[in-house]
Amino acid sequence: MRTHLMTRGTRRRHDYAFLGEAPPDQWWQTLARWVFMESEELIIRRQESGRTGLVISGIPSQRTDAIGTRIRHTLVVDAVQEDQRLALWLVRCGLDDEERTRLGKALDTAFDGDLVDALMSGADGEVDTRLLDTLQKAAGDSEDGETSKDVPGSWAGDVHDEASVRAFMARVRRLLTEDSAGYAFTTHALGSVSGAERAASALPDEVAVLLHDSALRGVQQLGKGPAPARGRQKTTGDRKARAAALTLAGLAVALGIWWMFRRY
Repeated sequence: MRTHLMTRGTRRRHDYAFLGEAPPDQWWQTLARWVFMESEELIIRRQESGRTGLVISGIPSQRTDAIGTRIRHTLVVDAVQEDQRLALWLVRCGLDDEERTRLGKALDTAFDGDLVDALMSGADGEVDTRLLDTLQKAAGDSEDGETSKDVPGSWAGDVHDEASVRAFMARVRRLLTEDSAGYAFTTHALGSVSGAERAASALPDEVAVLLHDSALRGVQQLGKGPAPARGRQKTTGDRKARAAALTLAGLAVALGIWWMFRRY
């Protein structure tokens, strides 16, 4: 299991970046169209290999940047299935404002402003070890007593709806323990079932998504099929390319005829 922290320093030149090594595989970028990473988002992705990644963005820091703007952390954990107790606590941090704030305070304590500025200036530091120890201590002896069952297929719910949150936690437990690839994530970028269906159609595996800005009550199943928009865009592009090629060929033939008449 590897952990990574993106934050920024208090100095103007220390913009948002990962402390220490950046994740070699930034797999969450697959969802870039469907989430706002600048906001409070949570993403869990289990790959066919069984390796499961987790991202929490928008973790509040008590620090501010050079102009007084509140700094936010982004946490990435790869192979999080290796510590399910920690994984489930982090998921609760991603869904609950109080737990997210507690996580932010723990990160601020472990990575204060001076240390962050030093690391961003090139100082050596065992970021991964320090970060993992911080997370495990913050999680403490938290236990997951939830017994809700997973809702099959792809579906959407509201992040403030208790039944949807229970179903989301059940899906996360399945992604952590069973041999089935899939996504579970929250989003500020989508606000309707139709939007969630577009996201589900664009992703290769089953999707469970909680919307931050919706009026959904309970879990709504999503129709998941091929993403026709991409196909249409490709077909339109092909037609334009063929038309351009034919136009150039016609111009070449006309130029050749003109040149022959000019010579004779």
